[in-house]
Amino acid sequence: MLITDLVIATGVPFFIQFAIWRFVYEGASADQLPQYSLEETYLYYVAVLALNRLNNTYDLIVRVSTHVHEGQLEGIFVKPVNYFTYNLFVFLGESILYYVPVLLIAIYVILSGGEWSGVLGFIMLSLANLLFCFMLGFLLSLSTFWLTRPDMTLSFQVIMASVIGGTLLPIAYWPDYLQPLMRYNPFRLIISGPAEFLLRPSVGLLVELGCLYIAWFAFMWVAYKITFKHACNRYSGAGG
Repeated sequence: MLITDLVIATGVPFFIQFAIWRFVYEGASADQLPQYSLEETYLYYVAVLALNRLNNTYDLIVRVSTHVHEGQLEGIFVKPVNYFTYNLFVFLGESILYYVPVLLIAIYVILSGGEWSGVLGFIMLSLANLLFCFMLGFLLSLSTFWLTRPDMTLSFQVIMASVIGGTLLPIAYWPDYLQPLMRYNPFRLIISGPAEFLLRPSVGLLVELGCLYIAWFAFMWVAYKITFKHACNRYSGAGG
């Protein structure tokens, strides 16, 4: 599964993007694509595809759904570690190996003469993303207390990460009227935000991303507390 995820699920989409953007840039003049050079676009997609695989809450949502629908929560709730912390450490453990491509990208940028500030910011933001991504995924997983199957939540997570997260297209290439949605949504923070900083590091971008992290995390923490309370009241099982 690890080889499949890293080679096929991450490698094949990159080669598809490689072919598409090479064709686009060969047929475009310099003033038509002013945002990124072809080399920057390649690096952007290497970074976002690695981050997309790292910040993947698919298994988290499926695990919570299984616990709910199979009545396994009673045995977990009596443990000394609360349910939130339990899922956090499982998520972090599952993500360790998928952080290796992020480090390899950082090493490549350093060796190729990239800015140290961009690389350090990329690594720091990627680490912060693990906690932020878990918070977002766990909040989404709570919807399974009200749903018979988790498919709708899983599809929503994949589509949002791909489209408004910046995997499909860099934010700079979206129309002006969609820029507020693309810039201020939480999925940008876990996918394209660190990649943007890697390409064009600046204090302004770091402050913008930092403020968004704080605002969204505070909102999601309050939403988690309220939703989890109602979810536990709704849950019923047959004992542990």
